[in-house]
Amino acid sequence: MSASTAGPPRERARLAVVLAGAFMAVLDVAIVNVGMPAIQADLHTTFGAVALVVSAYTLLYAALLVTGGRLGDLHGRKSVFLTGLGVFTAASALCGLAPTIEVLVAARAVQGVGAALLYPQVLAILQLTLDGERRARALSTFGCVIGVAVIAGQLVGGMLLAWDPLGLGWRPVFLLNVPLGLATLAAGRKLLPADRPGEPHPHLDWGGAALSALTLALLIVPLLLGREAGWPAWTFGALLAVAPTAAWFLAHERAVDARGGTPLLRTALFRDRAFARGVPVAALFSFAYFGFLLLLSVHLQIGLGFSALHAALVHAPAAIGFFAGSQLAPRMVRFLGRHTLTTGYLLAATGLLATAATALAAGADLSGGELALPLLLVGVGQGLGMTPLIGTVIGSLPPRDAGAGAGVVATTLQLGNALGVAVLSLLFFAVLGDDTSPARHATAFATVLPLTAVAFVGAALLVTRLPRRTPDGGGNALLEHLPGHATGFAYSMYLMTGGRVGDRLFHHVLEQVARQRARRAEQAPQAPGAFLAYHFDQARHDTAWLVYLTREALSFAHRPVPHEKERAAVLRTQVEEIRRRQAEGAVRPDLDPELLRLVGFALANYPRMLPQITRMTTGLDPDDPRFVERWEDLLTQLGQSLRP
Repeated sequence: MSASTAGPPRERARLAVVLAGAFMAVLDVAIVNVGMPAIQADLHTTFGAVALVVSAYTLLYAALLVTGGRLGDLHGRKSVFLTGLGVFTAASALCGLAPTIEVLVAARAVQGVGAALLYPQVLAILQLTLDGERRARALSTFGCVIGVAVIAGQLVGGMLLAWDPLGLGWRPVFLLNVPLGLATLAAGRKLLPADRPGEPHPHLDWGGAALSALTLALLIVPLLLGREAGWPAWTFGALLAVAPTAAWFLAHERAVDARGGTPLLRTALFRDRAFARGVPVAALFSFAYFGFLLLLSVHLQIGLGFSALHAALVHAPAAIGFFAGSQLAPRMVRFLGRHTLTTGYLLAATGLLATAATALAAGADLSGGELALPLLLVGVGQGLGMTPLIGTVIGSLPPRDAGAGAGVVATTLQLGNALGVAVLSLLFFAVLGDDTSPARHATAFATVLPLTAVAFVGAALLVTRLPRRTPDGGGNALLEHLPGHATGFAYSMYLMTGGRVGDRLFHHVLEQVARQRARRAEQAPQAPGAFLAYHFDQARHDTAWLVYLTREALSFAHRPVPHEKERAAVLRTQVEEIRRRQAEGAVRPDLDPELLRLVGFALANYPRMLPQITRMTTGLDPDDPRFVERWEDLLTQLGQSLRP
């Protein structure tokens, strides 16, 4: 059933299905963070092995994010969503029943596979099955659900561990997903729309996925396990193998690209200097963010002996701040542009330094309440630094490369996650040494946590080296064509977890623009002057699309553009509308209707397509009421000359 015919109850149920899957995937990361000390104690293992429980999920997630999105394109969003959800649910059951740390790590890796299949489909299903205001509301709800999941992960994990149902300890943290997953699977089979046929000749870069996973494992696993194992020979061998394996991966990707395939990583993207500088920003952000979560959990639960619930309550201000910053960021972008990121990273760095100083001053007597204000500041800064991140990094790429660039940034975020957990835990326990007293834990925490602040400052400095963007943040139509303050947050979280802006989404954007143009042609006044003024007024809603067209012209020049035939059909319809008005006597019949269409587009859109020229010529911005009045008067006068 299409979105246009589905009734509101069915639509809400469909929305609940896909959001339930997204909620579980996000919730699970935070829950595991809180449960790490309990897992270590129950399975009698090392902290490094428990940290691998977190990183195993991340490693497979990072390696398969783009592949998961590609599978959805090829085999249908519903099929891949349900498959990923089934894998995630089964792996959750295995995690909850795991008798050893080895089984738990393996099950977490399978969970990562399920999440990589599941998550890229969520927003795509919303995008392709809902229209207009209904889609905007769904995206807003999606943003709220993700924010709630970030906050609830800590609290739900803490409450489960404090409640300890049936004396199962940490296991309900994973088993909670089983009934939720089974219910969502049953509802999804019934409610989600049927898939459309995929591409006839699919290409999946399984070799790239395998090599990227191997490279990440060779880097991360020795860092997590090496210290507690006494740095045996295999750890050094693995680290030495990282460089040649990474080179093999890059050579494989270049070969896939050269023969016309679809590589996991398009190395040609890094020829764009702005993109090459922006990707490290994503890595530093993720390194600092997930490293901070780990260090705070370790200090509170292992160092100070806080219960999981107590630790979760201490962390809550940071989670709430993250959600608030995420909602505020799209509004700030209009005034600060890319420096919304700079502001966020510097705020987060300041909050982290204040957190470290407060923890050091309190020492073993820390109650947790002292950290509320610093952690709130950390969360707000992180939220501001996440929401515009994806669009900023890929903003300089040609439109045809936006999807591939978003996939690179998504994978980079997960790589930063794994490195933050591995490197900062290694440094923390190296500083801690053999003295495990609460006071020494406070010293180690206050010594290592500033490194996350340094990473945020580094990210802020890199942002200042990025090219300037337009005042509204760049106007990437593939990311910003929908209104609403939660949309940017929804897209950034979607892309962070593996979503791809691909051909189907572009086609959907194009369909939406075509419908808007058709409605405007029907609603426009008959008189030529009023007709031109009407289209100029309506063009104020098209900033993102106009910027996209400008960038597309620079990227493709005289070559064919994506979906040219479909777009030409829309323009032909508009030319026919001019011919109809000529036949009715509203427009001079001796004027060329095709050229008149070009003139009309220029008159309606030029001031906003080149606002700097408008400002330098008149001293006014295109949306200044004084300019609008002058321009509409001119359009009315010009329109008079078009009458017979």
